[in-house]
Amino acid sequence: MTLKVLIVGAGVSGLTTLKECLAAGFEAIIFEAQGHIGGQWQYTDPDPVTGEVHSSIYQGTIFNSCRDTSSFSDFPMDPASYSVYTGHKQFVQYLHEYATFFNLMSHIKLGTRVMKCVQLEGGKWEITSSAEEGAKTGTYDALFACTGHNTTPFIPQFQGLADFKGQFIHSHVYRTPGAFEGKKVAVIGVGSSAVDIASELAPQAKALHVITRKGGWIIPRFVFGKPVEAFDSRFAATVLPSAITKWAQTKLCNLFIGDLPPKLKPKHGILKANPTVRSDFLEKIHVGLITPHRAGIEKFAEKGLLLTNGMELDVDVIIACTGYLIEFPYLPEDSYRAKKSLFIDSPNSVNLYELVTPPNYQNLFIIGILELPGPLPPMAEIQARWSVGILAKKFNLPTREQMSKSIEQFQQHLAKNYVHSDRHTVTIEPFQYADRLLRPLHANPSFSALFRKIFTSNPFRALSVLNAVYMSIPSSGQFRLLGEGADQEIAVASILRIAKGARELSKEEKEALRKMREGASVP
Repeated sequence: MTLKVLIVGAGVSGLTTLKECLAAGFEAIIFEAQGHIGGQWQYTDPDPVTGEVHSSIYQGTIFNSCRDTSSFSDFPMDPASYSVYTGHKQFVQYLHEYATFFNLMSHIKLGTRVMKCVQLEGGKWEITSSAEEGAKTGTYDALFACTGHNTTPFIPQFQGLADFKGQFIHSHVYRTPGAFEGKKVAVIGVGSSAVDIASELAPQAKALHVITRKGGWIIPRFVFGKPVEAFDSRFAATVLPSAITKWAQTKLCNLFIGDLPPKLKPKHGILKANPTVRSDFLEKIHVGLITPHRAGIEKFAEKGLLLTNGMELDVDVIIACTGYLIEFPYLPEDSYRAKKSLFIDSPNSVNLYELVTPPNYQNLFIIGILELPGPLPPMAEIQARWSVGILAKKFNLPTREQMSKSIEQFQQHLAKNYVHSDRHTVTIEPFQYADRLLRPLHANPSFSALFRKIFTSNPFRALSVLNAVYMSIPSSGQFRLLGEGADQEIAVASILRIAKGARELSKEEKEALRKMREGASVP
């Protein structure tokens, strides 16, 4: 019997999940609340009446990971059409091309908001949705939640916030720097949005302060003319001892950008937290356009902030870049949120086996709530493949007790290896995580499996692939080389082209894509 599957959200995670479900022969549909696909990557202006915004994307948003690592594994971005680091408009264009290529649009119902999901006896889900024509209820064999975790801003309980007479916003509603021209601005945080916004505002603001308690590692997008990911190979991440990798990455960082300013330099090592990627942030500090402060917020005052180091800041605008809450308002809260954690006490701690499925519910898969030093699209795709493999009975989940034990072990791993922060409750090491999920599908690109291919009819090509997978920039094609869902033709062609640094898709890639379009049209 064909499984009937509902996917909530038509962003990165929802689209790749739909593609994998259809490829497995499921009857799948996406309910998307907005009138467009793209999820968070589709820029939206604030509502003219309420000022509310759906997307967290600002006009200057650029992908933190490069083109060649950020594409889905069987649909490479063409260097002739996409810049090395894509902006949000380009990336939404890529998502539209992906949806068109795999014939996904006819399986997407826009303007349909999922309101409530209830697990029925036997593991099915009763879904209540709302659209222009009214509310409806349907029953599905499985449910995928793909609405991400950048929707509900997290704002700490700042003392005295109501006393501040200036403008206070969360980074979620920031859109353009023009509105802050000539103003004194304080940015709280040193994560990706904080560094982006501070760098955009610095040339226009009268004064720009960045406040951080712990500091952070800031790395450029390019090192020696190459994307920084070129120095984060599979070999470095999975073969070398972590101490050597940490030493090498720290030395490379210091060599290229010099020592971090004392007020930014963290006490934790470069592998203990996800780094922030921005090329011009440190330069703006060095030329005096940005003033960093190593302190916490003591309290808000009428005209600004009092910091924990005793300094008072007189500012007109305060922008809190303090992250997001993991929220799925349409799901039972105990289907994803952990009651307690061995890592930190945080509302962002999740009770999800492999950060995907809860031990206490059946046939529920949450895709894309990950933090990682790398791109989300390939990891969301792998989560979808793993989940579809379970539904298609390619392999079985462990027992409920075993899944709960695995969740505890993951929390202990976080406590040992990462800065204790809300940001790191869903942090993964990309290669290790991907291989773990792909292993039951026999799709993890292990050294032994790739090495054995040298003893086939084309040993030189196999050796080139092995070298590219382990020593070159970590392109996502490596995840389609083997096992369930493999497509060696497009995978090998894209891996070798990217390793060579070619500036357009190769003839082999174009031919592989042509065959995919002609012979594998998704109904």
